[in-house]
Amino acid sequence: MPRDSTTLPRRSAAAGAHSEAGAAFTALVIELFRLNGAMVAVGDGMTRDLGLTAARWQVLGAIGSEPKTVAAAARQMGLTRQNVQRIADWLVESGIAEFIDNPNHRRAKLVALTKEGAALRQQLGRRQARWANATGGQFTAGELRATTDVLKRLKRALEKRNKPAEEK
Repeated sequence: MPRDSTTLPRRSAAAGAHSEAGAAFTALVIELFRLNGAMVAVGDGMTRDLGLTAARWQVLGAIGSEPKTVAAAARQMGLTRQNVQRIADWLVESGIAEFIDNPNHRRAKLVALTKEGAALRQQLGRRQARWANATGGQFTAGELRATTDVLKRLKRALEKRNKPAEEK
């Protein structure tokens, strides 16, 4: 009795052709790019009246309630240190954050929220909670947790193999 072809691994694909999993992964990547664009647009919309952007909000959130280095904030959010430095400089110039001495490192200052920055972060947190409740309510918690688990696994797989096969 023949097996279902969807359970069989592809033995060979034409050069440059996708396997079934490769095609599904490519479709996922394209959808994630679209999702990222939509998320940035929503974030920009939620922060515009406060003079922020989604990127500035992301860094504001990464700084959080405890001072940290720009490099630590960048690692936490999966961003480049240079981009986070540029945004941290803007936050400092705007009075939302400040650079303070780092007792563990002479040159790497810590970035910390000012009182204004902490209040802004709380205000944005309330907005985000309302948005998350409304948006998340369109799905079951189980669906969202399962999607999160798949995305975490995908991230780990990408971190293990961070170069396309032909570059290895």
